[in-house]
Amino acid sequence: MDEKRIIETFLQARNEATFGELFAVVYPRVQRYFRLRGMDSMMAEDLAQNVLLLVFQRSGELRAANLFLGWVFAIARNEFLRFWRQSRARIETVEFEAVESDHHFRIEPTFLQDARFYEWLRYLDPAERDLVVLRFVEELSYEELACAFALPLGTVKWRIFNVKKKLAGIISADAAHNQRFRIN
Repeated sequence: MDEKRIIETFLQARNEATFGELFAVVYPRVQRYFRLRGMDSMMAEDLAQNVLLLVFQRSGELRAANLFLGWVFAIARNEFLRFWRQSRARIETVEFEAVESDHHFRIEPTFLQDARFYEWLRYLDPAERDLVVLRFVEELSYEELACAFALPLGTVKWRIFNVKKKLAGIISADAAHNQRFRIN
């Protein structure tokens, strides 16, 4: 069954069986959203599970089924902001011991390092990063983005246009930098 049919079935029945199918389809996307926001694997899993629990509990609140993914990522975005605020409030100064360099130790998945995608995202503001991840990684429509960000459709289109221009500049600068240091 395709994603659209699974979402429709869940929204009609709203029971544990249809939620299980929905979870299998939506959970990886929500978890990836958190990973692309810099969360480690375990925290991304926890937050994604929280989001899906909220989706199950609040599914009756959704007004337009065609905006389901936008609604889910609005919940994910709110969950991320809640987590960030709470963790900021608990920040303490801690001394760390130096860690020996180990070429096998990697924080981010290899595909993100190889594509430099994650580094390019770091140059964007958090709201711009959210737009890029939700539009081009999660492939949300403009309408779903408008729902996720609670913005007018025209504003979403304008922001996507601007962030694409900004990303193009970042990628061009990165390519020019790499070209200068390329060994022939």
